[in-house]
Amino acid sequence: MTSQIEEALMPGGLLDDVLERYEYREQQVEMARAVAAALRQRHPLIVEAATGTGKTLAYLIPAILSGRRVVVSTGTKALQEQLFNKDIPLLERCLPQSFEAVLLKGRRNYLCKYRFREMERTKAFRSAADLKLWPTIRRWSQSTETGDRAEIEGMPDNYASWQELSVGSEACLGTKCEFWEECFVQQARRRARDADVIVVNHHLFFADLALKSGGFGEVLPEYDAVVFDEAHHLEQVATEFFGISVSNYRFRELTGDLERALEEKDADLDAGQSDSVKEASRDVQREADQFFDAIRELLEPGRYGLKKTLGNDTGDDGALISKRRRLLEQLQSAQSAVRRAALGEVGQRLAERCEELKGELEMVMEGGDGRFAYIAERRDPGIFLQAAPIDLGAEMREKLLETHDALIFTSATLATGGDFSFFRRQMGMGEIVSSDTEAKTPIEVEELLLPPVFDYREQCLLYVPRKLPEPRDPQFCENVALIVEYLVGFTEGRAFVLFTSYQNMYDVHERLVDGLEYPVMLQGERSKRELLERFRTTDHAVLFATASFWEGVDVEGEALSLVVIDKLPFANPSDPLTRARLELVDEGGGNAFMDVSLPTAAISLRQGFGRLIRSRSDRGIVAVLDSRIAHKRYGRYFLESLPPAPVVWTAPAAKRWWRGSAKREQTR
Repeated sequence: MTSQIEEALMPGGLLDDVLERYEYREQQVEMARAVAAALRQRHPLIVEAATGTGKTLAYLIPAILSGRRVVVSTGTKALQEQLFNKDIPLLERCLPQSFEAVLLKGRRNYLCKYRFREMERTKAFRSAADLKLWPTIRRWSQSTETGDRAEIEGMPDNYASWQELSVGSEACLGTKCEFWEECFVQQARRRARDADVIVVNHHLFFADLALKSGGFGEVLPEYDAVVFDEAHHLEQVATEFFGISVSNYRFRELTGDLERALEEKDADLDAGQSDSVKEASRDVQREADQFFDAIRELLEPGRYGLKKTLGNDTGDDGALISKRRRLLEQLQSAQSAVRRAALGEVGQRLAERCEELKGELEMVMEGGDGRFAYIAERRDPGIFLQAAPIDLGAEMREKLLETHDALIFTSATLATGGDFSFFRRQMGMGEIVSSDTEAKTPIEVEELLLPPVFDYREQCLLYVPRKLPEPRDPQFCENVALIVEYLVGFTEGRAFVLFTSYQNMYDVHERLVDGLEYPVMLQGERSKRELLERFRTTDHAVLFATASFWEGVDVEGEALSLVVIDKLPFANPSDPLTRARLELVDEGGGNAFMDVSLPTAAISLRQGFGRLIRSRSDRGIVAVLDSRIAHKRYGRYFLESLPPAPVVWTAPAAKRWWRGSAKREQTR
């Protein structure tokens, strides 16, 4: 396979023949060889490939040439679509080996034909604004071959009525549905069974893994290997699927599906059965509203330790206990009413959902399993009660590493402190010693840490102010605003100003919005996609944003010449899951700050830094306005984790570099 890889990637090779401005990268070939070896020898591989390496082709080419069925799992649906709509068609044109690829998403991304027909009849849109898009959706429905909502022009990410046009696995009618054979979800899964490359996202992959681990079925067909792109997201996504979350949304979906099932089967039910289910549904929704509203009154927006926040309200004598008891009783009554009614397979699934919600609510509220952190979260209008696994490494070891062999983990940001030890611990690859299970030795994993492709010493400057007050100082935002104003003054805008909190973003934006002479944009004013497009097409723009713009955002050329980061992105130590994981490390004899807090923040900082240099012609400044880098002992750790750009400690020095860089650019 090595010769075939070189035939594709070397100068004068297959890609060079097809692409107009092909650039040979030694790092890309080295990565492709390592991936090929991992697939052939069936062992795990960790690869850090910096921006510009071309890592997508470096794993796709050996995956296709291997002759194995390979799942490619991405961190976002955006990258998933880029792979399928751009990179795979390119390889279909230039590789001599034919192959079949399929894009597979979660159920909620596909139009349900049964639900669509219901919407045609009821027009039950969640808002008048949603109704305006209906003609576009109807036209699209008549021509789409995939049913994927991403094809619908002008549909916002938060289009609420899509919930009524799609269906989750718990409410799907299955083989009883009259549209089963032409169902878009089933068509996609049938294509996946015949595909060589299956492109999914991490959420779908772990949903499938959770189903298989619990013996409840599967989403993906059998496969031989997995490539995890943007693998730094795996801990966050896996935590969702290996834990439990009960919310007011789940109860609304349950009662909504109960009512929908009654409408469908009403003619087949006697009046007593129908009235019994209707009454049970209303009772469940009433008790759920009272229960979650009571919790809402105890919480400000945010995440909190469930027991600590709700206090004695969760105990036998607490105010919540009677509301919870009544809700559990109504779930039991609804389950019984549904079982008595002749609702067929749909009714059986609804009864199972009642039982599942009942058990999960009891488990979370009782909070007796020490393997989990128990969390109450308010995200208006949602209330979420969660049990999140503390030692995720043990879960990953059992459910992923011990059941798969050929696993490729890759990202531009996996190493911290020059090695992969932190990522290995996250994934459960190291030694595991637990009182619950027998000790497990480290898993053998190949590692590849590739050098940067871009010349950061020439293209980029890192500025850290020595004299700025630390982030906790009341004058911090005022000083940040002064520095931002100075920096965008000599770069003439063309800046991302990124924050670790909305509070700081709003504070600094308010101080500067009326004084800057450049177009100013603020996250939340438009969708992320619209903001990025507007930024790219507006001269000298300045965008104020938070964490969602720290990664997955690509702006090449002069449109972006300055990235300002307000402070080091340490995780909030008061977050209950973060706190539980830090305590677990300390209790095990480690150092939670050095072993977890520092490397986690370093990876996030590298992601933010990576927004600036996206091509060999880019140049600019990254300013991290956190003087702790200059004064704390751990500052050196962050500097060594970032790309090798020169560092200056004053704003005038940054301005001199900028002017000198501009002159060098003019003489080229």
